[in-house]
Amino acid sequence: MKTTMPTKADDSSPGSIDSELAVSAVFKLLSHHHRRFIIQYLATQAGTTPVSGVADQVALLEGEHTSDHYERICTSLVHTHLPILANAGAIRYDHEQEVVELHDRATEMLSYLDPVTAD
Repeated sequence: MKTTMPTKADDSSPGSIDSELAVSAVFKLLSHHHRRFIIQYLATQAGTTPVSGVADQVALLEGEHTSDHYERICTSLVHTHLPILANAGAIRYDHEQEVVELHDRATEMLSYLDPVTAD
């Protein structure tokens, strides 16, 4: 039996394409392991967390806690990953105070990060 992907023209449930685009946007947002880890780590923290603390945890996760590696992580967080997550509304990022906080909307993303368990 051949199945086809639904399109807006032949789909009986309006808006499903928009939902698929939203899911695709979440997967794209979470496509880098640093961003996945940031969301998971911030979900365990109360209030704001220093960017240096997030970078420290990433370095520990990667098993390479040298000063050079730490600096590269800090640079990638500050210039790439934290702005991407903030622009998507997943975190609040205060660049001047160098702190981040998980936004309420990011809790929905956590379900995409939970490991699949078999019953």
